[in-house]
Amino acid sequence: MDALFLFLACVFFLLYNRWRRRISSHVSLPPGPKGWPIFGCRVPHDHAWLTYTEWAKDYGDIIYLQTLGQPLVILNSLKVINDLFEKRSTIYSDRPRMIMANELMGWDWDLVHMPYSDRWRQHRRVFHQQFQSRAIPEYHPVLRHAAANFVLNLFASPKDFRDHIRQLAGGIVLRVVYGYDVKSKNDDYIKLMKKAVEPLLQVVHAGTYLVEYLPALKYIPSWFPGAKFKKDALQWSVFTQQLREQPFGSVEKSMASGAGLPCFISKQLEKAEATGDPTIAEVAKNCAGIAYAAGSDTTVSLIESWFLAMVLYPEAQARARKELETVIGPNRLPDFPDRSALPYIDAMLLETLRWNPPTPLGVPHRALHDDIYENHYIPKGATVIGNNWAITRDEELYPEPERFMPERFLSRESKEGHGSSDPVAGGAFGFGRRICPGRHLAMDSAWLTVVYLLLCYEIARAVDDTGKEIIPRVDNISGIVVHPKPYELRLIPRSKESMNFIHIVNEDNMRA
Repeated sequence: MDALFLFLACVFFLLYNRWRRRISSHVSLPPGPKGWPIFGCRVPHDHAWLTYTEWAKDYGDIIYLQTLGQPLVILNSLKVINDLFEKRSTIYSDRPRMIMANELMGWDWDLVHMPYSDRWRQHRRVFHQQFQSRAIPEYHPVLRHAAANFVLNLFASPKDFRDHIRQLAGGIVLRVVYGYDVKSKNDDYIKLMKKAVEPLLQVVHAGTYLVEYLPALKYIPSWFPGAKFKKDALQWSVFTQQLREQPFGSVEKSMASGAGLPCFISKQLEKAEATGDPTIAEVAKNCAGIAYAAGSDTTVSLIESWFLAMVLYPEAQARARKELETVIGPNRLPDFPDRSALPYIDAMLLETLRWNPPTPLGVPHRALHDDIYENHYIPKGATVIGNNWAITRDEELYPEPERFMPERFLSRESKEGHGSSDPVAGGAFGFGRRICPGRHLAMDSAWLTVVYLLLCYEIARAVDDTGKEIIPRVDNISGIVVHPKPYELRLIPRSKESMNFIHIVNEDNMRA
């Protein structure tokens, strides 16, 4: 039997290699920059999306490079990305190994970076049930309170607007997931989120750490020369564990004492107790942790970029405010039922996602099998990245791509709907089966925040000591989720009436 098995294995190996040679005679690897022998091509790290977009001008929509034997494929058009990540999602829904994040920093429970598997599907299913579009109206009272509180915080300390944005976004997730109310921008959980997430967003970037290409390096001692990555990972892993365990443990204690607010975790713990299934609590803890860790960061980036656009394009701000005042009138605040009557404001959010996308590259995918696409061979195990930035700069999809033009998303006939390719579908929240399941909550929270801001403030350029306007540059801090570099602005309150309405909404929804 052993001899027969060995014989069949040899036959299979020979046939497989013959098939590979036959395939390779008809197809080739995608074009790309040529690197050094053995070492290959150095992967760009800082603002890599800009480099990849420039390379696309020379090499086309699919670029191939290799670093220390590890293949990397960059996809630079919406068509190619949809063809692979959507239509061939069974091949391209996996993640690379991510040694720094998953194995050294302890993020192996993280849905976003989890390998494509039954375990991932189990987590995805629970997350989807909690954050699918029809579940979001349940959280609208939380969003109203958070947006109103944000407007009031800006009035108290407008120069701290970036901190207030982080409190807004983080507070929404913490309330929905853990039933926890954030009281200030200096909240301990907001600080913990930043300490845990900022390193993660750097280490998952392709080409950042040598250990991703030479896995054996993970075993060298931290005192060894050049092993600073081990010391960093050990320090960061403490924050990873705290982020996952501390708020979850707080809910457990609150439930044991009969206190606390209803939330995702409390419902899942009740379900686990009723069924006697401990995996329910474990999966819920993981889903809550990633919602807490990454769920707010895209919203922060989106609102920061929207503020920047309002400073640079006051005419867009004026048009949005005119639409808002025409529909709403002077006697109330806008609310979610008004959204369909405010198409320009929806278009403004879509344009913000396109103009300065929060995730210009997103999280890398991995090819589970050898694949052939348009006579290009993509090898099994290749890291495959969708270049969302290149899509947003495609002049066929978006004429004058560097301009902020919300009207590009209004159909010419009715001024409603999406006249151009929707950036949400085009990669702003990821692609295929790996698209962010929290996108509906993020977009609803951003929309309500924006309409409250437009009603209550004029967003103007800062001025220097001579009274001259300061025009900020559009530049980003590099990472998986990017943020505009710090800039200044002025917030000019518009009316006492609108602020009074904000106070009322804040109080009415405080215990939502």
